[in-house]
Amino acid sequence: MRITGLITSVVAVVGFSAMAAAQQPSAAQVAHTGIDTTDHWFASGFLGPNFGSGGSVALTNPNTGTTVNGFETGRDLSINFGGEIGYAFNGSIGAEFLGNWAPNFQLSDALLSRQPSVSAFMGNALYVVPTSGEHRFSPFVSGGVGAIHLASTIFTVVPAVNPLATAVPISALTTQDVNGTQFGWDLGGGVFAFSGPWGLRADVRYYRATTNTNNDLTLNGQFLQRTLSGISFWNANFGVAFRW
Repeated sequence: MRITGLITSVVAVVGFSAMAAAQQPSAAQVAHTGIDTTDHWFASGFLGPNFGSGGSVALTNPNTGTTVNGFETGRDLSINFGGEIGYAFNGSIGAEFLGNWAPNFQLSDALLSRQPSVSAFMGNALYVVPTSGEHRFSPFVSGGVGAIHLASTIFTVVPAVNPLATAVPISALTTQDVNGTQFGWDLGGGVFAFSGPWGLRADVRYYRATTNTNNDLTLNGQFLQRTLSGISFWNANFGVAFRW
């Protein structure tokens, strides 16, 4: 009787274990679906070009009545690099903090002694589109708000551009460092491609700074208002990603 009871107990345990295993997807099944439904952190580093830069501010000198339009550029590419870290709930909805830096951002402005550096720091909401089958690529969209920072060195006197005029030698011009930060937003989309914890991330993203309406008549204020206020640009990035 005791042996019979023991055998009955073993059969019951094995049966319940088999039923539980049948209800849980196997590792092969998870790999087959290609869908990651687990909560996880992710991070990536990336590199890519800036392009399509432009400005939208028109300034009027209160002393002369002369109107100066915002800069127009975007024909020349510049390199940016950066990284991001984020968290995804159920593998699909999450948030990310993204930062990038362009050390030689291309602008057309006579005041520039050197091309400025432009940085963007954004807190974004993220949505990863679920995929199935053998697909390992997961499209995503993200967007949010943050800050856009510009730093450069400018001439304190605008260099003469009329060859008939008496030109001021560059060596005689003084310079000053300027920097400023403007509230901005970003919106973009791309794709994750993971095989295990390591993978790739690629995206295209649009950035835009809000318009600064402060009437700062200093050279520093006029330059920043003409260049940083309303600045917009695109990034195309590609990099290595890791999730855990």
